Amino acid sequence: MWDEVRVRTVGSVMISAAKPAAILLVCVSLALAAQAGDKKKTRFFLKPDQTADLRSTKLATGKQSCQNWGLAAGIESMLSRQEVALDQTFWIMRLNHGELCEDRLPSMEQLSQVVNQDFVLDDGRHVRLELHWVPGAPTDIDSVLLGLKQDRPALLLLRGHPYYLVGATYDEHIRGDGLRLYEIKELRLLDTLPGRPAITFQKGRDNMDEINGILTVIATQL
Repeated sequence: MWDEVRVRTVGSVMISAAKPAAILLVCVSLALAAQAGDKKKTRFFLKPDQTADLRSTKLATGKQSCQNWGLAAGIESMLSRQEVALDQTFWIMRLNHGELCEDRLPSMEQLSQVVNQDFVLDDGRHVRLELHWVPGAPTDIDSVLLGLKQDRPALLLLRGHPYYLVGATYDEHIRGDGLRLYEIKELRLLDTLPGRPAITFQKGRDNMDEINGILTVIATQL
């Protein structure tokens, strides 16, 4: 990816009453100038070990130490940052029809059916919620970093367990024409269940295949 080269076509030049040698010299000069410009544009400059973190890691944890409560706490926290007060008990009741303790997560299809609706809040506001699920290890790094910089938590499912994604360390590669590419080196995670330590997921040490995906919920005022 870092070796991508974009080729530009040099425009034709009209030269009247010029000798062949002069024309050849001009063409060679133009070709060399274009080649130098392209090399400058395709060169990458490295800014290593950049960081992005949530400003606040005051996040809800499950009222019960069960997978479904951890997920519900995560939804509560994501919505709370968007000024939508729908707590984890509300989501547990909708998902499980009672305050049950389940050590398995609902399918994303089931969860989206519960979340993707219009709701009327206690203060009279109407909101529309939309669940976004991206399976596998994160590939849209720009969106991940933007969410952290805007203090919007996401849930990362690792080995089937929901964690808060609260920070990242990354290398930034800047091309001569301003294009920026990012390479994640570490993800910092907080557990959605109480009393459990924070963990890190590091590139080269941990298995990317163990990341199930990233989940976010977006609220839109109606």
